[in-house]
Amino acid sequence: MDNRPIGLFDSGVGAFSVLNKLVEVMPNENYIYFGDSGHNPYGQKTAEELQKLCSCIVDFLARKEVKAVVVACNTATVAALDYLQERYYLPIIGVINPGAKQALRLTKNKKIGVCSTVFTAKTHGYLNDINKISNDDNTIKVYEEGSVNLASIIENGFEYNEENEEIIKEFVGRFTDDIDTLILGCTHYPLVEDLFAKYFKGNIVDPGMQTAIETRDILETKNMLTDRNEGYNVKYYVTKDVENFKNVAKNLTKIDINDIHEVSIEAELNN
Repeated sequence: MDNRPIGLFDSGVGAFSVLNKLVEVMPNENYIYFGDSGHNPYGQKTAEELQKLCSCIVDFLARKEVKAVVVACNTATVAALDYLQERYYLPIIGVINPGAKQALRLTKNKKIGVCSTVFTAKTHGYLNDINKISNDDNTIKVYEEGSVNLASIIENGFEYNEENEEIIKEFVGRFTDDIDTLILGCTHYPLVEDLFAKYFKGNIVDPGMQTAIETRDILETKNMLTDRNEGYNVKYYVTKDVENFKNVAKNLTKIDINDIHEVSIEAELNN
């Protein structure tokens, strides 16, 4: 057994869509949440920039003695997961492979859409994983679309108004083929899943639950689950504007956001 915390990180509040599922699946674990709000949006950075950022964040989490790290960001998973897994001894879990597996389980007509950031769409994060899982089954069609600004809008406090609803309506409307399954391929997007469901009536995949299950299974296999039974605790670290993070996050989760600290990784980034 291992009572050290599980670390997870994102460019801001998006990881709450994963944290909410982690505490549901593993309610007695402790967690450390790193919100890199000082460097968002991730979707407009290069792979090299993201690898450097992610490495600095995992270094930080390793100093906090986490036992595993969940890369709770699709863009960072595409750009840096392999890099991080080769560099660190810790179990490091991304969100794309679990989401891809779930989409393949759900689709009936083998037509899958992916709503993501521009970076994830351009680098074919989900297409590549779906091809690997399905052994390049060419009967499966994957359609990828990226939004330039939706993650940032959610990050800054999404308001349910006509303008923001139109953004999601247009986003979903880009899929002109008859897809039956839609992956929310940015961890910010499940936080407004109700609006996606308003405009898409097929299967909607939130990779957060599958990521939580995979994390639990990996830790169980390694005999690294906690033996605590007093319930979870979450400690937060953010790289910019603690109050804004708290104000936005309180509308996205029922989890307490009290133990929160502002930190900097600039020195490490500049090394």
